[in-house]
Amino acid sequence: MAEHESHKINLLIITPYEDFYEGMVDSVRIPTSDGEFGFMAGHTPFVAALEPGICTLTAGKEVKHCVLSEGYCEISGMLALIVCNSAEWPENLRIRRMIEAYKQALEELKTHKNKAGRQVFPEDSIAKGKRALARMSIIEKYGSDQQKERIASLKKSEFPNGVLPRL
Repeated sequence: MAEHESHKINLLIITPYEDFYEGMVDSVRIPTSDGEFGFMAGHTPFVAALEPGICTLTAGKEVKHCVLSEGYCEISGMLALIVCNSAEWPENLRIRRMIEAYKQALEELKTHKNKAGRQVFPEDSIAKGKRALARMSIIEKYGSDQQKERIASLKKSEFPNGVLPRL
């Protein structure tokens, strides 16, 4: 049985650097400041603040996962617009970079200074750490076997017992 476009919602994910995704999807799950939220075509108008986390797109039998940073989502009729600082597919993530970002966030929370010695606000360091955690989470759940092995190895070498300290 053919699927009707009226049962789909047009999704746009936009970052300051690119139009990350545009397409008709059956459903979307997003990370919001109030928890995970899912929607489909015909959802009532809605606006939500995004937290760093995993976004799941379903189009027919295809399911895709990406990681989003801070931003917002607006649903209006048959259009969903996600505007965020960054959006990335798991295969494009650099594992060493996310581990280093988490370590920097922890250090900044201790010293209140960045690598250059400039003052940083704790909220900025916490946001940096949350973005790194979201990236690690998508790799651990949906990354390739090689990515999963690499992140486990780096966690063990960089943190006692491979356990990340809390932000």
